[in-house]
Amino acid sequence: MSTEDNHNHFCIYCGAKLDSNQHFCSQCGKEVYHEPEPPKVHVPSKYEGEVNKIEQEYNVKQGKAKELVEKLFDPSHMSHQKFMAAINKSNGLFDNQMTVVRKMIELDDGENAVVEKEIENKIVTLNTFIDKMEDLINELVIQLSSNKDDDEDINALFNDMDDLIDSVKNY
Repeated sequence: MSTEDNHNHFCIYCGAKLDSNQHFCSQCGKEVYHEPEPPKVHVPSKYEGEVNKIEQEYNVKQGKAKELVEKLFDPSHMSHQKFMAAINKSNGLFDNQMTVVRKMIELDDGENAVVEKEIENKIVTLNTFIDKMEDLINELVIQLSSNKDDDEDINALFNDMDDLIDSVKNY
């Protein structure tokens, strides 16, 4: 017991008389006093702001991509379904990677080089998602402006997005 807590001279579990500065009851053996733990203070990781910006940028780009798909293709058209499926698949994987990097950020105390390196690797992966979504937007804008029947660029983009998605699954 501390000097501030000298009013509590009896065990709350069995009623035995306690001596000053006694941490365990001599009768029942239960802990009767312990120093309060200092509150844990969350120290923000240096990566939090960057990850938040990446998430916002991705959300804007995927929203723009969905909007362009809606403008370009009828919902019953196969291309509409294929584009929306690719965007939704990308969103799911991006969200998964975002969850992982946020958990890593919780562990980041600024002193563990391994954790920091893994966070940086995840940031590179997240930025790759943004780049691919930007490529998709560019192709859709070109498609919207040209109305050409050549689908080679779009198919190449689908292949790039599928490769990205497969590589993230393996990572």
